[in-house]
Amino acid sequence: MKAKLPEALGQFLASLAPWSWFVNPITFRSEKSPCPDAAIRNIQEWLADVEAHAGKPIGWVIAEEFGALGGRWHCHALVSGTSQLNRRFWWSEAFRRFGRTRIEPFDPAQAGAFYAAKYAAKTLGTIHFGGMLAGVELSHVVRRQGERVWVDSLAEGSEPCRTHGVVLPSAHLEKSLFRLGLGRWHR
Repeated sequence: MKAKLPEALGQFLASLAPWSWFVNPITFRSEKSPCPDAAIRNIQEWLADVEAHAGKPIGWVIAEEFGALGGRWHCHALVSGTSQLNRRFWWSEAFRRFGRTRIEPFDPAQAGAFYAAKYAAKTLGTIHFGGMLAGVELSHVVRRQGERVWVDSLAEGSEPCRTHGVVLPSAHLEKSLFRLGLGRWHR
């Protein structure tokens, strides 16, 4: 049954946009694993620069993962709206800013959405959604204190924070995929 979760999540991610790039992986070159919040903020700054050069809204999904060996943080991403950009330039720019990074053209036959979903679902990693997805502007770039940052387009009222962010409906999953209580060994 657990095998159905990545499949359903992969179908959901694949349906969100006509993806242009599959970014796999995004790693950071420091000896220590980065703080995920700071790493995501750096990746979002890079995506803001990508959008500025695209000249139109882009969409993106970032799936976080902690590696099996050593727990080193890294992530996988899907990006839409960038097919007209020089992928190799943005690949080298990501490498310069972060570390080992690879950007491939998105190929639905290669199942990049399912790959990102597999790792996010495997350990219930965090998945970040932004930009324009499924015809909805989830977030947009604004200038704040000289920097370009993504702000939540859907939240009314206060600025987004860790307690309220973008919420999207997930793919339909059978109830049997969810564990609703502690097993007998944890009581």
